[in-house]
Amino acid sequence: AYLLDLPGRTPYAEALGLQRSLADGVKEGAIADTVILLEHEPVVWLSTTRPDGGPHVVPLWFVWDGRAIVAFSKPHAQKVRNLRANPSVMVAVGRADASFDVELIDAVAELHDAPALLPEAFVRKYASRAAEAGIGFPAFANVYSQEIVIHPRRWLGWGGAGWVG
Repeated sequence: AYLLDLPGRTPYAEALGLQRSLADGVKEGAIADTVILLEHEPVVWLSTTRPDGGPHVVPLWFVWDGRAIVAFSKPHAQKVRNLRANPSVMVAVGRADASFDVELIDAVAELHDAPALLPEAFVRKYASRAAEAGIGFPAFANVYSQEIVIHPRRWLGWGGAGWVG
């Protein structure tokens, strides 16, 4: 996979070890590339279903805690209303570059009151992006006060090398 040669990425052998360590927390079939993407990509794409059955897709800042995707939202956002009615989601993570290495995750989401403090891993991951955007984390936590915890059920590979017939 193209990720193996990029600086700052988890080496493939280490990613396979991570995959094995996740076996108790996620369904079998998780692939190493998905773990690498969840550790390093800045955005996942969350797909929910509107009450009328229509799709709703949004990008999210997130952090992978080793077992779940943790994200935050405005409490009255459409995605939160959708999740209250139907917690089944599909998540896409990856890059649509020449390799088109995108992974799909069938998952179920839980809504929790956001913690008083954002997870340290989330703050570290987005510190430079938040600074560039002029967003302080106390203000972010106040506005995006709905925690969304997304638990993978099934891991689906999609695209990647050789995807063109």
